[in-house]
Parts: sequence; structure tokens; C-alpha cells
Amino acid sequence: MLDEVKAVNYFKHLVAPDKAGEFFSLFEEVMRKTSYSLVRLKVSGKEELNIQIMAEKENKSMVIKDCKILSNALVAAIDELGTFTHDYILEISSPGIDRPLTSKEDFSYWAGKNVSVKLNKPINSLKKYTGTLKGFFNEKVEVYTSSDEKDIISIKPEIIKSISIVWSPEISKPN
Repeated sequence: MLDEVKAVNYFKHLVAPDKAGEFFSLFEEVMRKTSYSLVRLKVSGKEELNIQIMAEKENKSMVIKDCKILSNALVAAIDELGTFTHDYILEISSPGIDRPLTSKEDFSYWAGKNVSVKLNKPINSLKKYTGTLKGFFNEKVEVYTSSDEKDIISIKPEIIKSISIVWSPEISKPN
């Protein structure tokens, strides 16, 4: 299970915000050697780290059995490295129905879904938007902000603080 499998075009600040950024490379490397993709990494605590990982399989699913498999693989890989000296609690979960979008692949796969976007810098004097994800074009995330397809914002990924799916029954059908 730990052979190099894939590379995902992550936006580090979206997948590993704040303190998690310093652990991103380690967990990205370990995750690439599994059949799971890293969706979000959060790290908190000082004496004992609470490491929360959202992950999924290629088909975008993640059940309890997968969480256990991935947890065991991550613990084994961390122990094998011998360089991770922190005490930690590891939590593995699915991204859930309001999943964060953290990679170029996410922006293409989830096109057509309703999203909530929070920005670090305002666009048109606003830092929060909701709308329909158009996709990833010319190195920017595009979101329709109304039912009129002319109302669209193009966002540089580096100014996105967070972007996630907004679940509703009408949009719950798969692509």
C-alpha cells in the first residue's frame, strides 16, 4: 500500500492552514504512498498535537473502514520515519458533505456545485461570496455569483482563505 501512486495539485494554504503548514510536506509525502488523497490537514496543540486529516479515495468516498486503514498506514509511516518526535493524537475522517476544496482537481471535479468562498483580500469590496463553482481556468477559480452567467468572479487561489461545498438536496446528485 505504500508505493508512490499519485501527485495532487494542492494549494498548500487551503489544505494545511495555519500551524498545519509546517507538517504539510510530511503528510503529503506519506499520503501519496496510499490509495487516499489528502483533503485537509489541521494541527493544534503544543505538548500533544491533535492532527486531524480529512481524506478520500479516488471515487470521493471514505467510510469508517477506510479511516482505520489510513490511520494504521499513517502511524506506521510516521514511526518508520523516526524523525517525528511529537506526541500526537491522530484523527482521520471523510471530508463530509460540506467538504473543503483544496486542489486544482477539486475545482474541476466539483464544478457546477454551490460553494461558499472566504477571501483574505476583498474582491469588489467583499471578502465572502456564495455561488456556483464554474471551475479552474487560467490559474484562477471562477464562481458564478448569481443565476446570470455574466456575474462571475475570478479568484487567484492565493487570496482564498477557504472554499467549501454548500450542500443542498437539489445539488446532491453526483456529476
